[in-house]
Amino acid sequence: LVFSTLHTNDAASAVTRLVDMGIESYLITSTVLGFLAQRLVRVICKNCKKPYKPSDKELESLEMKREDLVDGVLHRGEGCSACMGTGYKGRMGIYELLVMNNEIKKVILQGSDANKISEIALATGMQTIKDYGKMKVIEGFTTPDEILRVAS
Repeated sequence: LVFSTLHTNDAASAVTRLVDMGIESYLITSTVLGFLAQRLVRVICKNCKKPYKPSDKELESLEMKREDLVDGVLHRGEGCSACMGTGYKGRMGIYELLVMNNEIKKVILQGSDANKISEIALATGMQTIKDYGKMKVIEGFTTPDEILRVAS
């Protein structure tokens, strides 16, 4: 069973959304393999991309440490004719994949809320959209502002 669109804030909320739509918990746990949440973020323009040293406040906003950064810098677009002065050109997805496992199935069958489902998923290895986004910031694909815009 594949849903092309299910409007929720994160992968765990998709479970409770299905229950709210009238789908029995046992059907979810016996048929669903996982839930993928995605958001689109703007990509830094390659033509005007420049490194910069982020402020402590900027790093704190994404729960990052200076040691996490490559060469102590992040990147941003300064704006050029290629990006019409925005500093961005194109978009990319950032993702959160909740893979169904026995622990998650158990809490779903118990009628747990999205927070509890998310807690179990995180404890068993799920990476949040924000964490995935932070990785893309460190890799130089997008900016902290973009991640905060879509994952806060």
